Amino acid sequence: MMGVPNSEQPVHQDGPDDDLAAAKKKERVKARWSLLREALIGSQSSAAAKSKHSMNSFAGFQVLDRTVIQDTDAYSELLAKNHNADEGQDGEESWDFVQNSYTCKQGGNIQFVTREVKQHPQQSQQQCTPQSSMKSRVEALLSHRNHGVDNTGNVRVWDAEATLAGFLLSVLLSEEFNNDSETDQVSSNIAKVLDLRSRIKTALFANEDSICANVGQETCNVLEMGAGQAGLAGLAVASATASLDNMKLLQLVLTDGHPKCVENNRACSTLMPERKDVNVDSQLLLWDSSAKGAEECQRIIKECDKQPSLGHSSDEGLFHICLASDCVHFRDFHDGLFATIARTLTVGGVALLCQPKRGSSLANFMTLIDAVNKASTSNGPLFQVEMIEDFHPKVSKMHRSLESTNATSTSYNPDWHRPLLLVMTKLRSFDEDIDGELAQKVVKTYITQNRTNTV
Repeated sequence: MMGVPNSEQPVHQDGPDDDLAAAKKKERVKARWSLLREALIGSQSSAAAKSKHSMNSFAGFQVLDRTVIQDTDAYSELLAKNHNADEGQDGEESWDFVQNSYTCKQGGNIQFVTREVKQHPQQSQQQCTPQSSMKSRVEALLSHRNHGVDNTGNVRVWDAEATLAGFLLSVLLSEEFNNDSETDQVSSNIAKVLDLRSRIKTALFANEDSICANVGQETCNVLEMGAGQAGLAGLAVASATASLDNMKLLQLVLTDGHPKCVENNRACSTLMPERKDVNVDSQLLLWDSSAKGAEECQRIIKECDKQPSLGHSSDEGLFHICLASDCVHFRDFHDGLFATIARTLTVGGVALLCQPKRGSSLANFMTLIDAVNKASTSNGPLFQVEMIEDFHPKVSKMHRSLESTNATSTSYNPDWHRPLLLVMTKLRSFDEDIDGELAQKVVKTYITQNRTNTV
């Protein structure tokens, strides 16, 4: 209160709510230090594994059916024959082959296989010395320093990725979408979902109007960013293209900032049956809002562009669909992610970002988009933005059920676990000098404001 002497300042008295909040914060900090200790020493105590403060405490919505394959000889032989791993990439890892499957209500089914890090650490530890195991863990924890990106994509396949993959297969299999509620809010949400589903199908199926004027009738270019170790969303689209009739030719590029993820995405694409109408590539791509990041985006575009003679301007982007799952949780990379989408997406193309709120992270990213849109008074907004909460019936139904129980024992926290779908449609070309610099300033501002917050 300005102008009031310190002696007259109202004194805040701590109450029961303050004590409870402080106790919860202390418990959370202690639990996360315990989780970090487990990661370093490789111990798998049941207390840490079941901690409600672990992101793994909730099993996920399981929109995509995922089963570890027991008889893996055929897949191992296929990789041994056709996949040449970079030196050191596969050396200390123990792998599972996972059958990914989606079956729609009408009975249509799409399946594909991925190779993923084995989710039984005690088994892999028996296959390496304590020294090499510790070295591997320390390398993972220092991933930001060594590779410029975190190691979360190599740890596991996160539920938001499988949810986005399942949603895309639901769309391409023309699964009926409905909601058992009839409120105005739900009706509006359904209209958004139906419109989005139509646009996705338009982009990927032949003989329909394209999602934007620049889309060729023969090819659809799809880019997945932060694809992690398995690129589920991108490979789901590729598998549908290979399985369904009347699909356009697909040019899919799976990207990640970590070289181990890139290498395993190459292995996963090798597991797909060869088809002339599907081309899958895996590339290293760090999100960077600087000039170096712009050069890397141009490299990706030029390597993907199979028809340069059409006079396409790489400054306007090339990809008709961009996919990203659980990619906005690190605020420091928001300007880089924003710029990467804006550079690579073609005008009229759509970016689908699937992720939980994670504290204020998602809200911060939307603040960034809104700031760039409002500042561009002469050129107009860069993106049309929609947030869709209920985009797949299984997620919506399970979320309502878990929320209604209101039981702390469920380990379900909507802020951490409920995936939301952010839809960004590119309206004009990206201006590096105006849009790019503004994005950097906005992110710097809210990072400073939120530096002490935890997600």
